[in-house]
Amino acid sequence: MFKTMLTIGLVFFLQSSAGAQYYFDAESGVAWADHNTVKIPIKGGTRFSLTKELKAEPSTFVRLRLGRIIKGVHNISFLAAPLIIKSEGVFERTVEYNGKTFAANIPTKAVYRFNSYRLKYLYEFHHSEALALRWGGALKMRHAGIELDNGVQKTESKNTGFVPLLAFTADWSFRPGYELNLDFEGLAAPQGRAEDVMVAVSRELKPGLKLRAGYRFLEGGSGAGEVYTFAWIHYLLAGITLEF
Repeated sequence: MFKTMLTIGLVFFLQSSAGAQYYFDAESGVAWADHNTVKIPIKGGTRFSLTKELKAEPSTFVRLRLGRIIKGVHNISFLAAPLIIKSEGVFERTVEYNGKTFAANIPTKAVYRFNSYRLKYLYEFHHSEALALRWGGALKMRHAGIELDNGVQKTESKNTGFVPLLAFTADWSFRPGYELNLDFEGLAAPQGRAEDVMVAVSRELKPGLKLRAGYRFLEGGSGAGEVYTFAWIHYLLAGITLEF
């Protein structure tokens, strides 16, 4: 499925069109975990927190997107959004994780990796002088991993999978040269949920160049199968968009 969507996306992205326009978007800032709960495996593992039992450190992040707008209404893009958040501290109890036993009262380090790669399509169904609205969907490939290391035991649980998401964006021009931007991707199912939501204010410095600042959160996880992981990540961000 992913290969089929990727092939269709590349054809759509690269095809010749007189009404086409490319854009590049870069976003960076600081990210931190509000909560991050883990139990691997669900049967036999210990449920523990990477934010309450261990102390999670703020982390810098980068998100890069390359996109193309065709005939003013079709928007297809590719996103690379790697993320690493580190934690450390001392468990006050024995923790069973990924087939290993981590004893209490030993300094322990954790690395939470959540790398996301997405193919996204949006259709602009409303456009006026003040408001632009788009809806569509995205196919996300997540490459996640959680590593624990206390100097005696070390193990990492990795997970790679594909998640379909609904997508919606809104841009409101509340004054000349300024916009309020909303970007939503998310979906909920019995197996789990995922939400990636941004609210930002952008400023057009000149035609084809915009800067923005705002807030994003990433929330979700899965309690089905053999693993239980749920996290809520906050982002303070600054971004730049170049059209060419």
